[in-house]
Amino acid sequence: MADTESDRQYLPSPLVALAGWIVPGLGYVLIGQRARGLIAGITIVLTFVFGLLIGGVRVVDVPGYDAYGNATMVNVRGERVWTMKQRFSTEILNKPWYMAQTLVGPINFVATYASLQIAPEHRQATARIFDIGTLYTAVAGMLNLLVVIDAAYRSTKPKPASSEVHR
Repeated sequence: MADTESDRQYLPSPLVALAGWIVPGLGYVLIGQRARGLIAGITIVLTFVFGLLIGGVRVVDVPGYDAYGNATMVNVRGERVWTMKQRFSTEILNKPWYMAQTLVGPINFVATYASLQIAPEHRQATARIFDIGTLYTAVAGMLNLLVVIDAAYRSTKPKPASSEVHR
């Protein structure tokens, strides 16, 4: 017996979006589009990893930290305060690519931790290869944003009948 539109169980869009952010492509898998989810997820993760391989893990340039992995501080009325607490928007605007990298999901937080851990011994590259690695990781994040939005949108639409799939 075929499912009718009223019989179909829809997943909430926010749940699909959150799952797609946590694991790239998982939003598609949850709505029954496994092949699309695997292709998108593998593409996003490989693009991010290739960016790390091209430019090094230091392409993840974390706001609020300097080139040596130390928290940047500012003086506020004679007291030293972490830059992210005092000038959050300025710090984010100084490193906008980090926000795009964050869209890849928790894999970026692992890369962030690794970047800060090796920062004292390994400075960021100044060559063009560093910029290319940063671009790859940021593009991976933006691609994941598109995939998350699309999967969340598709989760609200009825599944096409099997005869309509190949149109």
